Amino acid sequence: MITEPLINNPAEPVITSKNGEGKKENLKQRAYLNTLSSMLDYIANRLTGLFVNPFIVGGLGSSLFGIWQMLGQLTGYINITDTRASQVLKWTVAQKKDVATADELQSDAGAAFIVLLCIMPVLLIGGSIISWYAPFITHAGLAHYTLIRTTCSLLVFSLIIFKFFELFEAILRGMNLSFKRMGLRAGIVIIGGGLKVLVIKMGYGLAGLAAVQLVDTLLTGLSFYAVVKKNIGWFGIKRPSRANILRFGKLSAWYLADAGANVVNSNSDKLLLGIITSPVTVTYYTLTKFIPMALQGIINRLILGIMPGVGKLLGLKEYEKINNVRKKINSVTLLLTTAFGVTVILFNHTFLKVWVGKEHFAGQLANVMIMITIMQDTFVKNDACIISATLDIKKKVFLTLISGALFAGFGILFASKWGIVGLCLALIISRLFLFIGQRKILAGIMQSGAQSEFRISYRPFFTSFILFGLAVWLASITGVVTIYQLALLAPTVFLTSLIAFYFFGLRKTERQELRQMVTSIKFLKSDKAFSKN
Repeated sequence: MITEPLINNPAEPVITSKNGEGKKENLKQRAYLNTLSSMLDYIANRLTGLFVNPFIVGGLGSSLFGIWQMLGQLTGYINITDTRASQVLKWTVAQKKDVATADELQSDAGAAFIVLLCIMPVLLIGGSIISWYAPFITHAGLAHYTLIRTTCSLLVFSLIIFKFFELFEAILRGMNLSFKRMGLRAGIVIIGGGLKVLVIKMGYGLAGLAAVQLVDTLLTGLSFYAVVKKNIGWFGIKRPSRANILRFGKLSAWYLADAGANVVNSNSDKLLLGIITSPVTVTYYTLTKFIPMALQGIINRLILGIMPGVGKLLGLKEYEKINNVRKKINSVTLLLTTAFGVTVILFNHTFLKVWVGKEHFAGQLANVMIMITIMQDTFVKNDACIISATLDIKKKVFLTLISGALFAGFGILFASKWGIVGLCLALIISRLFLFIGQRKILAGIMQSGAQSEFRISYRPFFTSFILFGLAVWLASITGVVTIYQLALLAPTVFLTSLIAFYFFGLRKTERQELRQMVTSIKFLKSDKAFSKN
C-alpha cells in the first residue's frame, strides 16, 4: 500500500465537478449502478458471441477457429511490456478523488499519459515480433502465413490503440462513475457482432474479423472520451512534475511485472493447449468453456462494480469495512458459482449440441474440470482486485510469476498426456498456490493475523461439493435433453441449487447480511437521489 501521502496540498479544497463528484457517495448505490452498467455490456458481449460464434466456426472451420482463439491470446503477450499506466491512474484517482484538487488529478492524468508514450515503441516492436512468428506458433499451413501475420498485426494495432483510450476508462472507473456510459459499449458490441457476421459471409475470414476488432476499439474509445468529457468537471491533462512522473513510473513498473505475470498465468491456456496438441483441440476447449466463462464474467462484473468503492475505503484505511465487504463478496461468489456450476455440469453438452453441434463437446470429465477451474479462478480474481487497489502489488507479482511457472510446467506435462483434462489439472494446482498466497497477503494488508484468515467455515464448501456430486450423477443418467427441456430445466436447476445453497450452505447471520445488502440498494433510482453512505 502507498505509504507516501497522495495529496500534495491537503489544505486545498475538495474538488467538486459540475455533476457533484465532490459529494459524499452512496458506495452501495454506485456499486449497484456500476455493476448494472458492466453487466449490460457483458451480457451484450456474450449474447453477441452466442449468435456470432456459430457463423465464425462455420465460416472458418474448426482449425482456423482454433487459430483465431490462439491469436487472441498471443497478441495479449505484448502486455508483458505494458506498464499498465491506466491501472495506476484508476486506483490513484479512486483514492484521491475526494481530497485532491483538479490540478493534482490532471497532473496524475498527464503522468500516466507520458509513461504510456514512453512504452509505445516497445509495444510496437513486441507486436511486430509476435506477428512475424504467429504462423509458426499456431501451426498454420504455409498457405496461411501471410493471412496469419496480417490478422495478428491488426489485432496488435487494435490493442495498442486501446491502451490510449483506456486512460479515459480509468478516470471514469476511478471516479466511481462507470455507470455514466451505461449502454454505450453494449450497443457497440452488438454493431461489431453484426459486422463480424457480415465479413464472414463475404468471405474476408480472419483478416476481416481483425479489422472489425479494430473498428470496435475505435468506437469504444471515442465513446469513453465523450462520456468522460461530459461528466467529469476536472477532466484534462496537465504537464506533471518530474516527481509525479517518477512516482507513476515506479508504480507502473510493478504493474508491468504484474501484467506480464498475469499474461503467463491467465492468458496462456489456449496457446499452450494449441502448441502441445492442435488448434482443433483449442476449438473444443473454447466452445465447451464458453458458458462457464460467461457465467464467471457475470460474477466478476458484480465484484468489479464494488472495487472503486473499496479503493476509497483503502485510502481512508477503514479495514474493518473492507473485511466485511470481502466476506459478503466471498459468500455471493460461492453461492453463484455453485448454482451456475450445477447447471453447467448438467446441461452444457445439450447447449453445445444445439449451438454448434455435439461433436464440439470436450467430454463430461473435461466439462467438470473446466467448471472447477472457473470457480477457483473467480475467488483468485476477487482477492487480486483488492490487492491491486492498494497500489502495493510487489508480493502479488512474485506469487503470480511462481503460479505461472507452475502452470507452464504442469501444463506441458499433463496436457501432453491428458489433453484438456490435463490442462485443467495444471490450472487447479497453480491457482491453489496463488489463492493461498494472496490470502496471506490480504491478512497483512488488512492488519489481521494470517491465522484468522484461514479459519474457514467448511459448511458452504461441503454443501457445494454435495451439489456438484449430485449434478455429475444426474448428468450420467439423463444425458442430452431436447432444446425445449433445456429451456425449462436449466433455469429450474439454477434456482433450485441457489435456494439449496442459500439455506444449507450459509449460516443465518450470512443470510441476513446478504438480504440487508440487497434491500439497501434502490434498484429503480439513479445515483443523483442519494448523497449519504
